[in-house]
Amino acid sequence: MASNKNSALLRIQNRIEYILIRVLVGSLRLLPWCMAKAISQGLFVLIGYHIGVRRKVAETQMRKVYPDWQGSQIRKTLKQLYRNMGLSIATIYLIPEKRFIQNCTVVNRQYVDEAYSHGKGVILATAHLGNWEAARVFPLQEMPTSVIVRQQRNIYFDRFNNAIRSKHGVGMIDMKRGLRDIVAAFRKNEMVAILMDQNAGKSGLIMDFLGFPASHWLGVAKLSLRYKVPILPGFALLNPDGTTEFTFQPIIYHPDWEDDESFYPVLLKEVNEVIERFIHQYPSQWFWVHKRWKATGVMNK
Repeated sequence: MASNKNSALLRIQNRIEYILIRVLVGSLRLLPWCMAKAISQGLFVLIGYHIGVRRKVAETQMRKVYPDWQGSQIRKTLKQLYRNMGLSIATIYLIPEKRFIQNCTVVNRQYVDEAYSHGKGVILATAHLGNWEAARVFPLQEMPTSVIVRQQRNIYFDRFNNAIRSKHGVGMIDMKRGLRDIVAAFRKNEMVAILMDQNAGKSGLIMDFLGFPASHWLGVAKLSLRYKVPILPGFALLNPDGTTEFTFQPIIYHPDWEDDESFYPVLLKEVNEVIERFIHQYPSQWFWVHKRWKATGVMNK
């Protein structure tokens, strides 16, 4: 009886949260894009940088990774991080879709074409860097794509988000039940986007990330070697004016390697090196508020 009551209360809470978010989004959409963008950025700087929501996590991790940085550089990067988060949110929910599509460009398209040319499907190895949600426009760029998603606590907001993600034909693959759908996407020579910089918990492989031991998911290495699928590193970089630049790197492909556990860390290290290079190049665009090293606890020492 108590369980049913709690469930009903949670649904009411989720519904109220969702309605409030939709009202806020709807109100900001009525404003000119430049004004809506500025408000979104200002709110994130206020809540994140000044009030301090998740700031301690971001600052601690940043200081560990960049021990030579002065306090002023840390603060400047943190403030820009929250400004970029606000800009990314604005490009998801506030910008007119036609304008958003026009604002997206592709760099190094030849690597994309090379990856698809093998006919085995493509693994897009990406990270919480820049405007990663912008992948919704890939089908419009002749890049058939599915993304692996994790269901959010608020089911109403989850449906709203997935409707935005899939509006141009991007497929949604549930993280918990995804293997069959991933393989089906590969057989259709589709690209499957996977965020590589997520904490894999106690079950993951422990190896260095940005110089500190972190837990890694083995899925990308297993999928690539088992199904002979090329890995395409790619990132959606944000420009200050709100435009998005999809930049791709040379594919990582070893069709002659066996599906053997000894190859997994070698392959993941190759992917990590590309991701780390981009994080170092664009530190204010990486999602430092994410507890990447939670499984090993190195950031608490």
